[in-house]
Amino acid sequence: MTQPMYPVRNDLIAELAARLEQLDQLLGRLEDAERQAADASDDLIRARRWQEETVRAIQDERAQMRTHQRALDDLADRAQGAVDALTAQYRSLPPEVHELAVELHVLQTAGLLSRRGTRARRI
Repeated sequence: MTQPMYPVRNDLIAELAARLEQLDQLLGRLEDAERQAADASDDLIRARRWQEETVRAIQDERAQMRTHQRALDDLADRAQGAVDALTAQYRSLPPEVHELAVELHVLQTAGLLSRRGTRARRI
């Protein structure tokens, strides 16, 4: 007499069920990894956008600072020209003109005027 095939079949079904459970766990881990990768990708995209916005803001600020620097340099040139003209024409000058000359010199000495041609003299 031959033995029935049921015990072998039950073993195969149990092994198949165990492997299906392992595959289900692996699939769950893979889905978790995909979600984490998608989240990381979103984080990278947000970080890149923030970086680009920051760079644009810095560039805008630099442009504004250059504009302000040019305006300050132009004003200092005009003020120095006026001081020079007054000094050349008059023997005595009001104290405000002397103060202006000193302030221009301080700005120049402190490096706050970017033009090398800016003429700041002591009076």
